[in-house]
Amino acid sequence: MLFNIRSIIAACIGLLYPKRCVACEKVLLKIEKDLGICRECSKKIRLVGQDACMKCGSPISNIIDEYCNNCIKTTHHFKQSKAVFRYEGPMKESMYRFKYNNRRCYGKAYAKQAVNVYGKWIRQKGIQVIVPVPMYRPKEKLRGYNQATVFANELGRLTDIPVVNDLILRNKETEAMKGLGRLKRKKNLLNAFTLAENELQFRKVLVVDDIYTTGTTMDSVAKVLKNGGATQIYGLCICIGEAQ
Repeated sequence: MLFNIRSIIAACIGLLYPKRCVACEKVLLKIEKDLGICRECSKKIRLVGQDACMKCGSPISNIIDEYCNNCIKTTHHFKQSKAVFRYEGPMKESMYRFKYNNRRCYGKAYAKQAVNVYGKWIRQKGIQVIVPVPMYRPKEKLRGYNQATVFANELGRLTDIPVVNDLILRNKETEAMKGLGRLKRKKNLLNAFTLAENELQFRKVLVVDDIYTTGTTMDSVAKVLKNGGATQIYGLCICIGEAQ
């Protein structure tokens, strides 16, 4: 009896709030619901794939090089980072809605695809905890959520890896990173993050965020984790642009 009631409730919710494509918002067919992307958009959305920088995970046109120009010039605090989708076309609008239009439901589709592509990689690294890049608390309160935390929670649910949302604190509101050069990005994030605990109990950490641009944010969080005792820090983002 209880099972029947739950089934009826689930069916009603499905009718009132049908699952939509994360790229175009079209109501999904039953066969499309698993990945959250409609058939038309699946032809337009590109995964990062194998032709990517071995350090930051950004797509590389000239695969002769193992590392992108940014990573050749930069010493990162993380060991390696990956990204699921190329930040282009429909994914740009998808990410905008995810961040600013309360499409928290997209997190399930993003995490599902992330595990499909990088589940084996995550297991091989022996990740002990997932840590989302934090938002400045007043800003998060105003928006109502942190998109990185939404993604992290879904990722943790699928991988059975614990998620700690308050391990890293963001101490100040920073200028929007879009349009800033590398040096200004570093200055912008100077002393922006601190560790909530004096010493970490975790050594292998996966830091997750929505979009990877130059890696400045990922590096800033990784540096704080390193100083707290973490020895192996990896990154995973939903989207990334092509390497410059």
